[in-house]
Amino acid sequence: MPHLALVVHSYVDEDPRVRRAARAAVAAGWRVSIISLQRDGDPARGELDGAQLYRQPVQRHQGAGISTYVVEYGRFAVLAARELLRIDRDHPIDVVHANSVPDWLVFAALPLRRRHRIGLILDLHEASPELFRMRFARSSRSLLTRVAARAMVSLVAFAERRSIAIADWVFVTAPRLRDRLIKIAPRRVDSVEVLLNVPETQRFAAAAASDRTWMADGTLRLVYTGALTPIYEVDVIIRAVALLRAAPAPLPVHLVVAGRGDREQALQALASELGVADAVEFMGRVPFEAVPALIRGADIALAPTRLDEFTDLSISNKVFEGMASGRLVLGTRLKTLDDLVPESSVARYTSGSAEEAAAVIRRLASDPAERASRIASGLAAIHGGLSWEAAGAAYVQRLTALLPPPVDPR
Repeated sequence: MPHLALVVHSYVDEDPRVRRAARAAVAAGWRVSIISLQRDGDPARGELDGAQLYRQPVQRHQGAGISTYVVEYGRFAVLAARELLRIDRDHPIDVVHANSVPDWLVFAALPLRRRHRIGLILDLHEASPELFRMRFARSSRSLLTRVAARAMVSLVAFAERRSIAIADWVFVTAPRLRDRLIKIAPRRVDSVEVLLNVPETQRFAAAAASDRTWMADGTLRLVYTGALTPIYEVDVIIRAVALLRAAPAPLPVHLVVAGRGDREQALQALASELGVADAVEFMGRVPFEAVPALIRGADIALAPTRLDEFTDLSISNKVFEGMASGRLVLGTRLKTLDDLVPESSVARYTSGSAEEAAAVIRRLASDPAERASRIASGLAAIHGGLSWEAAGAAYVQRLTALLPPPVDPR
């Protein structure tokens, strides 16, 4: 039985991309080990989706300073390298799949690679230099932080290039990110592949029992499921809710925000300031398994991504999850969204414009024909290839191609 080791700097139960990869490999007959962060109270060892879990005693510090991130990333990489060697002693590893951020997690596999031949995958979930620039080099930061951030961005860009160079295969989540990588590493053009961050359709279809008709209870229900960080403009949606509830044509709206992050308190304060605290429900972290039912229990699924150089290279999986659930989806107009998803499938608004978001929601609320057409178009796009059923088969093929050749017994 071939053995895949997934390394990810996250709480794996909250990481749908890693869990999809693990399930696909297990279903194809692989032994799968996952090395991840350990949330307070979680056991160090366990099992999830048929994979063995090896949690390391490191926690995330969302919204922290640069130095905290560097220490956190570095400590996890060292522990992951040690764990790979330990796992390999009992069950030899054939392929290591390192998931960013950070990109340099791929280096955690080098001690194992010196022990014996392995296949090495780097999965770039994000564009790391742009992510660090967005998080730390904004003009709102102090001068010292911005200077340190510029130095860190240079180091992250260097680490990205070196990480790409040592990997046997590189996955990215969107075509525009692949195009950028090819520009900085043209020799790797044949080793960089788009593996879309798309959902398992069966997982979302299984929630159909909790489906609802449009505004079944007389309230327009919106749902956002995801991180509460500066990447996502949930603040714009809260302002849109205030506009929708305002005279002269108030619309009964309820927004569910399911997720956690360093922006949560600021978002709660904004809802109170705008007088819509009773219309915005903050659920905190919800289990991965609860997300499909949350989406199917809403009228509109939201994918509000703040437009900047980082998000221009990516696309939120919230778009695909809403489409797979048979829900209307409202997302920010992004180049990558326009590249991958038909205009007819997902309603769009301009990033930062609460007025436009509210206007699009009002239009959808008043036009049942448009609603039906968009839902049908979204489901057709999902079943036409924007699903893990298609991407997962390609992933398993790549794993198999990276297996070392069999040893000649002679």
